[in-house]
Amino acid sequence: MQTTSHFIWIELKTELFSDIFVCIYKYLQENNIEDIVHFQNPLSPHITLYYLEKDINLENEEHIKNMIGKINLDNNIYINSFNYFYKQKNDRFILFFTPKTSLNLKEYRNFFHKELQKDFVKDNNLEFIPHISFLKIVNSGIFEKHRKNIEEIIKENLQKIQNINCNTKNAFLYAVNSEFKEEIQIKV
Repeated sequence: MQTTSHFIWIELKTELFSDIFVCIYKYLQENNIEDIVHFQNPLSPHITLYYLEKDINLENEEHIKNMIGKINLDNNIYINSFNYFYKQKNDRFILFFTPKTSLNLKEYRNFFHKELQKDFVKDNNLEFIPHISFLKIVNSGIFEKHRKNIEEIIKENLQKIQNINCNTKNAFLYAVNSEFKEEIQIKV
């Protein structure tokens, strides 16, 4: 696979998120606005802990996998809210779900950052906010006209899963190709 980057992430239970994807997609179809967003790949909901470069040699890959094996993922992760990342003050860019967990995700992120020191990867220089990306907003003007309806659909669906643990208790290194609309994400 042609790779554009690598990530270390915590895997979440795909089946818990499928209805949210389908309900939002149906709403977009009914309103003929499917092109205003790009969904996260629905087959790989996750919490990214650390971003890595495009090319990783086999020795580094094994070192990273060994590091991943050192983190404890035995606690539950729940999803009951969502939020946005903004490009500018009022310009929503990414809609994400917010994990609720006793896992110290920031500590895990800092562990990888200290050990791997990938400061040249832009996303590692941003404030770490644990999240599960849901969709990228590519037309904020049209999205804003439908935002309240979309948010209501999300709230209804999150209520159904808010008390269900979505943690698979696994973290992996993934290779990613971001050139495809929903991103191709393959476990390494």
